[in-house]
This record gives sequence, structure tokens and C-alpha cells, in this order.
Amino acid sequence: MNRREAILAGVAGIAGAVTAPSTARAQESAAENPELDPLRALLDSYDEAFTNHDLDGVMATLSEKAAIMGTGPGEIWEGPDEIKAAHQRFFEGFDYGEQNFDYEYSIGEVKPDTGWMMTSGNVTIKKEGKELTFPVNVSLTAAKNGGKWVITTMHFSLLTDQGINES
Repeated sequence: MNRREAILAGVAGIAGAVTAPSTARAQESAAENPELDPLRALLDSYDEAFTNHDLDGVMATLSEKAAIMGTGPGEIWEGPDEIKAAHQRFFEGFDYGEQNFDYEYSIGEVKPDTGWMMTSGNVTIKKEGKELTFPVNVSLTAAKNGGKWVITTMHFSLLTDQGINES
């Protein structure tokens, strides 16, 4: 078993191993720091593609050398091949179109060609009619590539052992 297979096997057991939120975000955060709007829009694009199991859409939001880090030891995916394989497994954790994030807080900084953002909230997923809600933290760095914002690094942490509320 290679590193990528071991990592993917580790995340397979996480219900809805979601790396990022869907469409909702706290209005208060936007009012507090409107300079983050380009990064929020980028995360919204990622979230929409992710929610809809759109692998090409997910990859379009990432730089060619992007890396993503999860919650547990060894959960790091770098480059298109590893990121695609991880997302294909993530898609198995929730039904198509059945995830929603509610961001409660975000901070960050945007410069002309780079930026970073940290956000926190809750994600709700559905899998085979069962709904789960749990807390999530997401951080990302982004850069402009030909005038378009892309994610260069992303980190997510999920508290799935505590705080899961089945509806």
C-alpha cells in the first residue's frame, strides 16, 4: 500500500470527509471584513463543485501545485493526482448535492496577488437519508493565477468524534 492509498483508507471511515463548506456564510463576517470577499467567492466556488461531486470544478479552484491537509495524521494530499483521488473518496461520504456549510466566523488578509483566510462553522451532510451536523474549521491560502484566484493550500479539521448531531 503506497502513501496515497494508506491516507485514503484512513479517511474512508470519516462520515462525509468534507474539506470545505457549501454556500452559506455568516453575514457578520462579510460586514466585518469585506476585503475577504474574493477568497469567500473562491471558497464558495470550491464548495459548490465539491457539493455537486464535480471533480473538474474542484480542480479548477486549485493551483497546479495545491496541497490539502485534513484532520488526522498522514492526511495530506499534494498535486492533482492525490487530490483527485482523495476527492473521489470524499464524494462517497455524502449524497450528491447534500451538504451545506454555515460559516460563523472568518478572518484573513488579501493583498494584490495573495491572500489567506480562516473560517469556522458547521457542516450538515446527508448520506442515504441520514443527516449529520458537525463543526469544521477551514483555512486556505490563495494566489492569483492569470488574474484568477486559486487555492494553493487548504487545511480542514473536523470534529467527528464529538459534536455530531444526527437529525
